[in-house]
Amino acid sequence: MATTTSIIVLLKFFAGRQDNAIIDFNEFTEYIKRYSEHHLEEQPSLVTYLSDTANVLLKELEKLADQRQILLLQPTVEKRQIVVIPFFTDKYTKRYKEILVQPQIPFPQEGDIPKKVPNEVITRRSAAEIINELLEKETLTDKYLYGIVLPHDSPTILLPSLVSIHTLIECAVLKIRTMLTKDEHHDYFMKKLTVSNPGKEMTAKNIFNRFCQNPDSSKMFKEPEDSFYFMTQLLFFIRQDYEKVKDYTAEDLAVLQSVYILEIVSNFYKTRAQDKNKKEAAIKNLEQQLSRPPYYFTYETITKFTSNSGVPLLGQYSEDELKAFLHAKTTESAANDLPEMLVFKTETENQPYFIYKNKVMPLILRLCSDARTTIREAIKKHWFNVMRSYDDLPEMKEQKAFEKRLEKETALQSPILYALLTSSFMPLIDYEVNAETDSSGLSGGRITLFENGRLIPYSDILLMDRQKLLTDTKILLPFWYAIPVISWIMKLIMRPPKAKKPKQTKTDAQIYHEKEAEKSRQDNQEAALAQNPAVSKKVALREAARSLEEELVPSSSTLDRELHSYEHMWNKLIGKVTHNNLTEDVNSLIKDYLRKVLRNMKSEGFNKERIENLAESLVKTPPMQKIGEPDALTMYIQLYIIKLVKNIPM
Repeated sequence: MATTTSIIVLLKFFAGRQDNAIIDFNEFTEYIKRYSEHHLEEQPSLVTYLSDTANVLLKELEKLADQRQILLLQPTVEKRQIVVIPFFTDKYTKRYKEILVQPQIPFPQEGDIPKKVPNEVITRRSAAEIINELLEKETLTDKYLYGIVLPHDSPTILLPSLVSIHTLIECAVLKIRTMLTKDEHHDYFMKKLTVSNPGKEMTAKNIFNRFCQNPDSSKMFKEPEDSFYFMTQLLFFIRQDYEKVKDYTAEDLAVLQSVYILEIVSNFYKTRAQDKNKKEAAIKNLEQQLSRPPYYFTYETITKFTSNSGVPLLGQYSEDELKAFLHAKTTESAANDLPEMLVFKTETENQPYFIYKNKVMPLILRLCSDARTTIREAIKKHWFNVMRSYDDLPEMKEQKAFEKRLEKETALQSPILYALLTSSFMPLIDYEVNAETDSSGLSGGRITLFENGRLIPYSDILLMDRQKLLTDTKILLPFWYAIPVISWIMKLIMRPPKAKKPKQTKTDAQIYHEKEAEKSRQDNQEAALAQNPAVSKKVALREAARSLEEELVPSSSTLDRELHSYEHMWNKLIGKVTHNNLTEDVNSLIKDYLRKVLRNMKSEGFNKERIENLAESLVKTPPMQKIGEPDALTMYIQLYIIKLVKNIPM
């Protein structure tokens, strides 16, 4: 043998030479000493075993015992023995190789271990536990001799950790196939399988024959198709018949043991297939929710997505799988194309937002429509206050200053819109969208946000004319502001000095959220003073609605602004009267439906899942289905329900 200083290798060699796993400590000590003297020139490290060999060797053996590679028997030096566990792993590994050639050879069993060998050499585990664990992940080593404890007091099967679990499965399949090749068993079990599947007799017969004739039959337990169902049924029939046998032959026992093993294997792959299907359904649900309004989501929001039944999606797939999904969506793409999903950040928030590429333009159109009204009113209000004080601003006269003001207001009033317009990917999206429009030959669908690689003016994006806005603001002033002489004199007297620092004004959204916080405080105080269950219930419902509003309405927007925005997505009627009538009809349907629901609704039951179910139920009604735009309509219904509940009269 090759020269080595590995004690475990020398132990295996010594045990193999005497064909016995139990080695006398004193004999092995003498062997090590002679071995060291003989190979000292080749391996100078063996010098440690030349003096005080017993004590040096004992320390090495104690380490191996801690690693469960050997057992040390008898504490006294005179009778100390070593049990070499790898001796059995090597021995029974050869047995499994023999079974693959001759399936009639029985599985190695606990009774095959010599009686002198202590039971501690076997690492006993229940069959389901060890098989599932090894199918999930296995590492081949000679350290362990597993004892697979089977049900119904069947003899424990020995499985060396050197033998792959797939080898054990293959041996089990071979034993059953060998039994089924016998004429009496073949015809008997084929008949049972076909009779139990009326209308599928031919399929059952083909699968049965495929199992008996195919050398790679073990794959039939892994496939989630018809063969999977028929094979588990066949195992049941075999087990049912063999468990009735009173006096088992070695062959009968091996078949029954094989059935137990394969039933555990089939259940493992069945569970894995179910988990895979659940995971695929959850990922599909995730993709659907990412494609719904508001279209942009933070990672924290994505982790809180739930299924239609209210079950969190995170759990049906792991957080690592979610991160891998988002990473793939945001990085993988075809040549010269943007990824399917994009990431952007606002100036005020550090957390990134995820959005599908094909949802960017629809979102920008919606946000532009929403921001135009908000920004126009904010500038108009500011200009009115300035002009009422007989002052003016450069932005009233200069288009360049006006554009800067529009950009500033866009960043303030609609940070999501501003972040998208200034993102690095926006020019490419604009190019891709318009390239697709040109190639399709459609007219009227082109929306240009960039010219020569630069963003077009904000006045064009928001469809806002400076001169018209100035005129609309002047109309609001008293009539004498339009008289030149009077206005000039008043300007000299009333015009305030220029402020050193411009006063920071709050946005409408900030004012709105502050008012809502104050209303919440007042409601809680009123409920505490009233001590009335009815009042407490209404306050609790209002608070639940406010919590949902914080979750669904961005901090840069208000509930009414979001409602107005989604309303224009689903209500596309042009006439003002018909447009308002349709909105009023939808609102009435929501009110009538909610009135019935609120009678028995508790505050703890008023959550996101609940209003999503209510909205989806309403969208599926015949009147609502005629409207179209189900995603925008669903979001509108959810927000309107929140508004109604938030304003329940005390």
